[in-house]
Amino acid sequence: MLKKINFSVFVLLSTTVFSQTQIKVLDAENKTNIPYAKIILKGKDYYKNTEQNGDVTLEKDEEIDHIESFGYENYYISQKDNIYFLKPKFKDIEGVEISKPKFTQSYIIGSLKEDNFGFMSGLRTWEVLNFFANKDKTEKKFIKKIKILTDVKKTKQDAVFNLVIYENVEGHTGTEKLKNIVVTCKKGKNITEIDFSKNPVTFPKEGLFIGVEWIMNEQNHYQDKITVIHSDGTKERNKIVDRINPLFFGYSSSSGNTFGRTSDNIQSSNNQHYKFANAHNLSMEIEITN
Repeated sequence: MLKKINFSVFVLLSTTVFSQTQIKVLDAENKTNIPYAKIILKGKDYYKNTEQNGDVTLEKDEEIDHIESFGYENYYISQKDNIYFLKPKFKDIEGVEISKPKFTQSYIIGSLKEDNFGFMSGLRTWEVLNFFANKDKTEKKFIKKIKILTDVKKTKQDAVFNLVIYENVEGHTGTEKLKNIVVTCKKGKNITEIDFSKNPVTFPKEGLFIGVEWIMNEQNHYQDKITVIHSDGTKERNKIVDRINPLFFGYSSSSGNTFGRTSDNIQSSNNQHYKFANAHNLSMEIEITN
């Protein structure tokens, strides 16, 4: 009897293992792991990210279309493999003006206030962006510090997310990120702070789109129990759903200043799907210095 039980367990585990594929994403130059690379899947409305060690597990029905990581060239899959090497992206920069902040004056834009509203992600995700206008164009300005109100739930380790920055091109985001910074946030409700004082980011006269993007991996994954209210009014209690840390807080706003972005498409405040989110701002505070 004992042998039969052990064999049954082995068969179950073998079936699970062989229905999954583990891959690794590495830097083509120095062969180091690329943490949190984005794995774009064919025919799926979600993506996955590698773990800190560059690994990701794919299910049997998941096939990679291409791999993205900030600072690297996109890697389009022509042949399946277990290891993929991304090439660093180098840009020719001409006429770069290098200037340092004076740090003699500073002011705050945005807010960390909240009103029982939050931006969260299930397995399907999106970017949430605020537009920050530059109202003072008399002197060159820099971003010194960014604070975001976060909440990390049910996790044994710190959560991570991408702080993303896009240029403003006639009221829309640029096609590529200006900055992508992996930020760590602690368990529980906290003000997560990103300090740019040693490497200030220029705050252009056109303003910037600044926001957050979820990292879809096991490090951030947890399961939650919720009550679902169906269209007929019946309630389904204790439904288990997949969530991705962290939750980002928001507050109601009449400015229409928040934008949702998925699959590289910016959604305007007129889009019905994002109408409720667009009535809120992301709880984010930016310190601007000269």
